[in-house]
Amino acid sequence: MPYPCRHVCLLLIAFLLLGSCPAHARYLEILAAGDVTLGGGMRDAPMPSRLFAPETRRRIEQADVFLWNCENAGPASLSKENLYIFHADDALFPHMRFANGAACTANNHVFDGYEEGALNLLHMLEQSGIDHNGLHLRDRYAPLPLAPGSPVPVYLLTGSPMSQIGSGPQIATLNYPQLREWIHTLRQAVPESLIIVYSHDGQEGQLEPTLRQRQWANVFAAAGADVVLFAHSHLYGGVEILWDSPRRTLVAWSLGNFLFGGNRRWKNHGDVRLLRVRVDLTDGSKDAVWLLGHTSNWQYAFYPARGSQ
Repeated sequence: MPYPCRHVCLLLIAFLLLGSCPAHARYLEILAAGDVTLGGGMRDAPMPSRLFAPETRRRIEQADVFLWNCENAGPASLSKENLYIFHADDALFPHMRFANGAACTANNHVFDGYEEGALNLLHMLEQSGIDHNGLHLRDRYAPLPLAPGSPVPVYLLTGSPMSQIGSGPQIATLNYPQLREWIHTLRQAVPESLIIVYSHDGQEGQLEPTLRQRQWANVFAAAGADVVLFAHSHLYGGVEILWDSPRRTLVAWSLGNFLFGGNRRWKNHGDVRLLRVRVDLTDGSKDAVWLLGHTSNWQYAFYPARGSQ
C-alpha cells in the first residue's frame, strides 16, 4: 500500500479508538434516598422477604454512591413514647447493605433510646456491614470516604440541629456550626475532593424549605460543599443550584420518605422516589432527576424504564 494510504489508515484507526468527539466527561452518580425506618409497620406479619426487587437492587448497585437516612434508634431499656415506631431490631438491616451504600445517622429519632439505643444502632449497622456517618464518639468525628474508584476523593458529612436531645456523655452528632467547620477543614485539606452533606432538617408536611435550611445551605456551600441533601418533611421537594457559591452547590430541599415503616401508608405506595444526582468531575456541573418507584409489602421497585435513566 502506498505510504499516504497507510498513513490515512493509521489515522483512521486512531480516530476510531479515540472516538469521533472529545472524551466524555467522567460523571459521579449519587442515588439519594430519604427517610428509612426499619421498624413500625415493617415488623407486622407478613414481614417482607426482601426490601428490593432484584433488578432494582442491581440498578442501585450501579451507582457510585447510595445514601439513605437511617431514622431508627436501636433497642434500649429506656425510651421515649414512640418506641413502637422508631425503634428497630436487626431483622431488616441486612437488606440495606450495599457495597456503594452509606447510612446517615443524624436525625431527630436516633436518640429515642437515648445513648443506649444509639450505641445499639451503631452495633446493628456494623454487624450488617453498613457504612454510616453521623453518630460518633465525642471528639472523634470523621468524614466518611465514599466511591473508592472515583478519580477524585469523595466524602460524606452528616449533621442536624434536630438530633441533640438524648445524646449522652459518650456519643453525639454534629450540630450545624460543627458541620460547617468540618466542611471548611476538609475543603482546605483536600481541595480536589467532592463533598456531600446530608442533613436532617425541614418542616414536616411543608414543601418549601425553611429559612434555617436556606441560611445553612448557603453557609455549607460557602464552606466548600458540592452537594447538600435535606430530609425530614416527608415530601419530595425541589432541587436548586446555588450558582453564586464557589462550587455551584446542588441543594435538594427534601428527599421525602423511602422505605418508611413509620406508618402503614407506605407499605403499598405508588410514589416512592430516589433522587439521582450527577456530578461532572471535569467541570463540576451538577444535575438531578427523580427516579420513580413504588412499594409492595414494603418491597421497593422502580417503574419500568425509570430506574435506567
